[in-house]
Amino acid sequence: MKENTFEKVDEKLYSEVLDNGIRVFLYPTKKTKNFYISISVKYGAKVTKYKLNDKVYDIIPGSAHFLEHKVMALSENKEISKRINELGSLANAWTSYEGTNYNIFGSINIIENLKILLDLFYNTDINEKNVEEEKGIIGEEIDMYKDEINSYIYSELYKNLFNKSYVRNTVVGERSDIEKITSESLNRVYSHFYTSNNTFIIVTGDFDKDEIMNVIKDYISKLNLKPKKLPKVIKEKEPDKVSVAFEEISKNMNDVRVRYALKMKKNIFGIKDDEILRYYMSIILSNNFSATSPLFEKYKNENITSRLSYSFNIVDDHVVIIISSVCSDANIFIDNISKDIKKMTLNESEFERKKKMALKIYVTSFDNIEDIEYDLCSSILYEDKINYHEYSDLMSTTYKEAKRILETIDYSNISIIRTSK
Repeated sequence: MKENTFEKVDEKLYSEVLDNGIRVFLYPTKKTKNFYISISVKYGAKVTKYKLNDKVYDIIPGSAHFLEHKVMALSENKEISKRINELGSLANAWTSYEGTNYNIFGSINIIENLKILLDLFYNTDINEKNVEEEKGIIGEEIDMYKDEINSYIYSELYKNLFNKSYVRNTVVGERSDIEKITSESLNRVYSHFYTSNNTFIIVTGDFDKDEIMNVIKDYISKLNLKPKKLPKVIKEKEPDKVSVAFEEISKNMNDVRVRYALKMKKNIFGIKDDEILRYYMSIILSNNFSATSPLFEKYKNENITSRLSYSFNIVDDHVVIIISSVCSDANIFIDNISKDIKKMTLNESEFERKKKMALKIYVTSFDNIEDIEYDLCSSILYEDKINYHEYSDLMSTTYKEAKRILETIDYSNISIIRTSK
C-alpha cells in the first residue's frame, strides 16, 4: 500500500490499485468508533453520448440514476436488508452528474458490512420485470423533485443558461425519459461503465488497514474481474450565450423566488486549476452575497429581500454565478441586483479574514469520517486525483489575485428566472 499524508493536519491515506484496476483508498482513524464504506463508479448523469469500439451510443437521461436503483435494490434483496438491519447499519446511494456512489455507515463488524456492500454491488440483477416495476418508484421521485420549488427552479434555470450541455437534464430525468429505459439499455451501460478500472472503494473510520485491504483483495479475487477498454465520452460544444434570458414561473406561494445568473467562459480567468478558481470565487461571493454581507443587511432593511444567497458552478468550459433571493416584489429585487452585482467589492482585510476561515474549515473537515469520504470521492470523480497539498494551495491565494478575478467577471451574459404568485 502507498502511504500519503495530508499536509498540516498530518492525516494519512493509504491506497492501492488492484491488478484489475480497482482503486482502494483507506483512511483509518481513532477519532471515532464508526466506519463509512463506499464503492463508486465514474459514471454519472453528465454522460449523454459515448463511443466504444467505433460505435456511438446515446444514453437516455436518468439512466445513471436508474442504475443506482437497480444496484442498491434493497427491496429486492430481503436477505441483505435483514443483515443490514441486524447490524444496525445504514445503506444508501446517490447519483450526481459526475458519478454514482454506494455506501454503508455502521459501528459494529466492519468486515461483515464491507462484504454486504460488495455483495450488493457485484450481484446486480437487471431484468425486464424489475425495470418496469422500478419506473413507478422513480416516477414518484421525479414528481417529488418537481414539487420542491427550489430544486425545480434550479433545474429550469440551467435549461435556460445552457443550450446543449448535460446540465439541461436533471440527474433523475423526466417521466418521459424513464419510460424509454429498458433492461437492455441499462445492462449495456452497466457493462460498459461499471468496470473494475472505472471503480474505486473508500473506507474511512476505525479499522485495521491491512485487515480491510486483505478482505477486499480476497473478495475481489474470486470475481475474476478484468480491466476493460473505457468508453470515450462525447461532449456537445456549448455556445457561450445563454439559451433563455428570462422566464417567469407561476406558483401559488406567499413569497417570490428569484435566481439571477451570470454565465461566462472559464478561460477568461486564466486559472487552470478549478479548485483554485472555486476558492477565490467563494471568498468574493461570500463577501458580497452571504447572510452576513452588508448588501443583505441593506436589502433586508429596505424590504427588498428576506433571504439572499449565492452559488458558483463550473460546467465544462463555462462558469456560472447565481444570486438567489426570496422576496415580495421580484421586479424591485431584479432592478437592484442588476446594478449592485456590478459593484462587488473585496478589501484586503476581508480577504484575509475569509481565507483564515477557509483554512480552519479545511482542518476541521478531518473530524468527520462521512465528510472525509465525500471529499475524497468528489476529488476522484471531478479531478481523478486527491490533493494532499490543499492547505498550501489555500495559503498561496493572494488578495492581488482575488482582486484581478473580481475585475475579470463578465456581467454581459445573464439569465433570470422568477416565480409569480
